[in-house]
Amino acid sequence: MTDSIKQHYDQQLDVEQIIKRLRHAYPDGPNVYQLAPVDQLHIGGIKASLKLLQRIKESGAKRILDIGSGLGGLMRLLERETGRSVIGVDITHELNKVNRALSALTSDSQPPFVITADAHHLPFGDAQFDLVLFQHSLLNMPDDIQVLSECQRVLSEGGQLLLHEVIQGPEHQQMCYPVPWARDPQHSHLLKQQQLTERLRDCGFQIETLNDWSEEALSWRKRQSEKEREHPSTPATVSPALILGPEFLQMGRNVMNNLEKQAACVIELSARKLG
Repeated sequence: MTDSIKQHYDQQLDVEQIIKRLRHAYPDGPNVYQLAPVDQLHIGGIKASLKLLQRIKESGAKRILDIGSGLGGLMRLLERETGRSVIGVDITHELNKVNRALSALTSDSQPPFVITADAHHLPFGDAQFDLVLFQHSLLNMPDDIQVLSECQRVLSEGGQLLLHEVIQGPEHQQMCYPVPWARDPQHSHLLKQQQLTERLRDCGFQIETLNDWSEEALSWRKRQSEKEREHPSTPATVSPALILGPEFLQMGRNVMNNLEKQAACVIELSARKLG
């Protein structure tokens, strides 16, 4: 199953084109907003990451782990805005390579500390982190109980788990594929809200906040779709298609339809390790 996740993300990845275009367009180095079309692929884009960033600042966490760090957009924002170091973990080695290459292009970024590893078996000792992040990554993990148990293990006492995730909506049977995280239902692992909260409690977490970001997410996706319709022939410097391939436009339309039909929802959830 993990091989299929890696294949989903690296089969269309055009690393050379991404770096070539960015170097040509931004010879002094791109900023985080110019990188956003390729390193902020979650629903809501960089605005959702900035909103999540505020939660992280409020937590006061010093030792941070980003699980499913992908191309490192959230990592770079974190380091730029807070100066705190963050470790990224992603199972797709090619994404980690691009993450490093993108950071090397930016004048104000340190090389990211990113590890190719499986979140079902985190390569860290117990109680190593104050905060563990998921941003649209739990949805790719088939054994969520194992993953959440690993999070509980590596968090310090009273440590925080922060999720910005897609979950099943009340009309999940109407879900359309492909979507950015899966090309078919077999590789999508969306939980119902009740399932997620129960599993968190079973794994030793106390839920502190749970906010529905679906309305904002849908508004964002509608704006993106409008831009794509209005400027279909205007070549962007970089676009999500360099990561997800020509299916990206259909994926975007499906995300919008799934949110409109309430087949999927977007939430932000904070939980605290007990004991």
